[in-house]
Amino acid sequence: MKSPILVLVSAMAAAVLALNACQDTKAPVQTKVYAFEDSTAHASMKFSAELPCGTDRVSKTILEDLKVIMDEQLGHIASYEGERQYDAYDGEWSDTEAFVKYYFDKTLDILARESDKDARDRELYMTEEAMDDAEREDILSRMPGWEYEFNLSKADDTEAYAVFHSQEYIYMGGAHGGVTGAGSLTYDKKTGERIEAFLDPDCVEDIQPLIRKGLTDYFSSGDMDVTEENLNDFLLLDGDLIPLPSWQPFPSKDGLVFTYQQYEIAPYAAGMPAFTIPYEDIAPYVLVEVRPILGL
Repeated sequence: MKSPILVLVSAMAAAVLALNACQDTKAPVQTKVYAFEDSTAHASMKFSAELPCGTDRVSKTILEDLKVIMDEQLGHIASYEGERQYDAYDGEWSDTEAFVKYYFDKTLDILARESDKDARDRELYMTEEAMDDAEREDILSRMPGWEYEFNLSKADDTEAYAVFHSQEYIYMGGAHGGVTGAGSLTYDKKTGERIEAFLDPDCVEDIQPLIRKGLTDYFSSGDMDVTEENLNDFLLLDGDLIPLPSWQPFPSKDGLVFTYQQYEIAPYAAGMPAFTIPYEDIAPYVLVEVRPILGL
């Protein structure tokens, strides 16, 4: 007959094994997509958020951070002065569907309010212009409405890390729209914590040859004749030093991926310059604490 102590120890060991199985960091982060779409008199909105839905510690930690990022982005939509447009969600934090729906509804309300005001201002301007009613009505009927798209999605998921991309597109009736957002968000699969930085911030000068090569390859993929010698002619820089992108690079199987936002270093027509620096080239500049996550 087994002793009571041995039985208790065995039960505890089994419980620990079960807990570890539930928190297997090698397993993909389970997610659920929340998608909504609607329009108002002068604005349209598409919304898609892929968020962790697992009950393990890592999934919950990633979800918590993504919700904070969503609140920061969506709470300041169409804000020129940086102020919040509406209050943060104060409902049951664990109710992810209610959380997402709150931000969709509130953001749509802001877009409706601001686009209606913009339409009234344009109409007032038209009435002050010297034109007949038919011409005025024709111009107003062709006046473009506002557009807003929010997309948060899981882009990669390995044994060591998970990558989510957070991007927004907003068009407010001008010459063109723009892409903004939090960019690429990489999470350590052991802890669920977001990796705030991959590179030593003092490495900018040292990796200029790598950045310049990456940008040259990006521009050369089109029809332009770009070399590392004339690269600056295609950039908007204050001096010769090309800064690190404001969005954090993210890992891929081939290396760290760099992405610059519109107007960050180049004209709007250049798009969002992106390139990959192989790990063997970027390894000397990777922070010690994140090297194991990249297999370095």
